[in-house]
Amino acid sequence: MLFDMPTFSRFAHTAYMRATQSGYELFSFEDTLAVFRLYFEHYEHSRSKAHPNIRLEQIQNIIEAMPYVDNSFRARASSIVTDLDPGYYDAIIPQHFETKYRNCDYNINHFFSGDIRLLRLYETCY
Repeated sequence: MLFDMPTFSRFAHTAYMRATQSGYELFSFEDTLAVFRLYFEHYEHSRSKAHPNIRLEQIQNIIEAMPYVDNSFRARASSIVTDLDPGYYDAIIPQHFETKYRNCDYNINHFFSGDIRLLRLYETCY
């Protein structure tokens, strides 16, 4: 893997600890890292290069969003039930990279924006 996962993991741990203070339900840290790794592996396979580094704040936002199918969870009560379990990402991440978008760099921030995950979930799991 070209992406520096050991260094990313240290940043992700810091972001995860911050995210635990958000009040949102989170995946376990191990499951969170597994989703990130899967995404970065598919990115490398598809783009033939390592995913660009992302800021700590972006990592935290992704960690908080990961258990939910879209970003509307931020407008709901903090004690809500999650929409996804980590296993769903095994289907929706590959589908994301098979989807052709206009002007898309396939950055993980794009994947966690808008309804991208919701649409990929509908395509793969329903």
